[in-house]
Amino acid sequence: ITLGMVLMTAERLQADLDHQANHDPLTGALNRRSFGLLSEKEMARALHYQRPLSVLMIDLDQFKQVNDLLGHDFGDQVLCCFVAVANRVLRQDDVFCRFGGEEFVALLPDTTAAEALVVADRLRVSFATESKLLDCAVKQPCSAITISTGVAQLQQGEPFASLLRRADSALYRAKDNGRNCCEVAQ
Repeated sequence: ITLGMVLMTAERLQADLDHQANHDPLTGALNRRSFGLLSEKEMARALHYQRPLSVLMIDLDQFKQVNDLLGHDFGDQVLCCFVAVANRVLRQDDVFCRFGGEEFVALLPDTTAAEALVVADRLRVSFATESKLLDCAVKQPCSAITISTGVAQLQQGEPFASLLRRADSALYRAKDNGRNCCEVAQ
């Protein structure tokens, strides 16, 4: 019985360590390291079966101002709220991660750029609506916190780093176009 208890405890501890190694501790989203591993598998699958693969590069608009004006605790609430919305909007097969700070990436298997743009816009609208419901740190009505998104579809023979760069360029175009919008890479 003792040996069984030790083995069960060891398995639980290993599962906890695996989760900590693969997920962001604040939001629970996959971390960048895990995303890299999963994206390699999805890239190989997309290329092998000649299926579309798109990526969303997402950034919370004016997030530094949110932290500066409303505090880091509220900023943490915003990040967690966004991840919760993304988990509802994205499919189970999509790979979603916190890429850094207030930047997130979603990999959408079997999805064209046009289809990914629809997903990105649904995510944008859902988050703007949900973010209005956050308990504002200043105890007055908060305006919606928004996101900007760059969308790119994998091109034949394109390395993953190039796909991310194109999505990132589209994201910067969305920021330059006034934020709270989605742009498709060229």
